[in-house]
Amino acid sequence: MNKIGQPKQNVPIFVSSTYEDLIEYRSAAKETLHRLETIVRGMEYFGSKPGSPKEECLKAVRSCHVYIGIFAMRYGSVDEESGKSMTHLEYEEATKLGLPSLIYLIDEQTQPVLPKFVETGDKAESLKALKEELMKKYMVSFFTTPEDLAKKITQDLPPILQGIGVIVADEEVTTIAIEDTKNILNLFHARPRKHSGKEIIIEAEIQNGLSGLGQNECEAFGLTIGDAIKRKVNSDVLGKSKELIAVSDVADWLENVPTSTKARLKIRLIFGTAENQEWGPEGPFITTTMYKGYRVVAILKNEPDVEAEKMA
Repeated sequence: MNKIGQPKQNVPIFVSSTYEDLIEYRSAAKETLHRLETIVRGMEYFGSKPGSPKEECLKAVRSCHVYIGIFAMRYGSVDEESGKSMTHLEYEEATKLGLPSLIYLIDEQTQPVLPKFVETGDKAESLKALKEELMKKYMVSFFTTPEDLAKKITQDLPPILQGIGVIVADEEVTTIAIEDTKNILNLFHARPRKHSGKEIIIEAEIQNGLSGLGQNECEAFGLTIGDAIKRKVNSDVLGKSKELIAVSDVADWLENVPTSTKARLKIRLIFGTAENQEWGPEGPFITTTMYKGYRVVAILKNEPDVEAEKMA
C-alpha cells in the first residue's frame, strides 16, 4: 500500500471481457487491481446510465489510462451497427486512443471450458480473427485459472503504471509477485514439460559469456540454428551466472548491451528434448536429452537507457 501521508494514485483501468463465462476471472482481476490502488472500470459499473450500452462502454474506455483485455472462448454480444462484439469495439477504441494495453488469452490447450461458453459458427470465426490480430500486435499472455490470471496481472501491470509516471510502492504486491515467480520456477524445474510456456518478469544484470546455441538445443526449443544466442546474467530470482536465450531483435539487443547493464525482462520458460544416436557394443542406439531454458521475449526496461518494449 502507499505509505502514510502519501496520496493514493487512483489510475482508471478498463477491464474488457465477455461477462457470464468470466465472472470469476473478472473478480480475481478486480481484487488485484484494487490492491494496486487503481480504479476499475467495466460493464459492472455502467448501471442505468442514459446512453446506449455501446456509447457507455466506449465512453468508459476513453476515461481510462490503461486497457486490460481478457479473451476466452466467447465473442460476445454483437452491435448491429458495426457487426462487431462489444469487447471487440472496446479493444478497437483502446487501440485508437493508444492506451497502454495488457492482453490475456485463455490457454486453449490446458484450460477446460464449458461447452455453453464456446462460440460456434460466425461468432467463432470472428473470435478467431480477433485473437489472431491480438497475437500479431501484442505480446499476449495465456492464462488458465482465475488465480493464474491475477498473478499475471500482478506481474505485468506495475511496469505499465511506472511507464505512465505512476509510483508503485506497494511492498505487499512486490512480495507477492516475487514469491509467485519463485513458485513458478520451482514448478518448472520439477515438471518442465507441464509448466513450459509460462512467463515471468525478472530484474537482471547483464554479464559476459555470450555464445550461440548448439544444434541440439535449437532442435529441442524449436529455434533457428545460427540465430539463437545465450548470455549470462545475475538475477535475484534466477541466481548468478544464469543463461538467457534470445532470437531475432531481442538477440540483437542481448549481444550488444553493455556488461553490467540492469534490465527488467519478460522471460518465457522453455523446455524440449533432442534425440542423439550413439554407439555401443551391440551397435547404434538412441538417447534422449532434456533441455530447459529461459527465453527473453520482451525488454521492459534497461538502464541507463530506457527503450521501447521489443518483442521476440
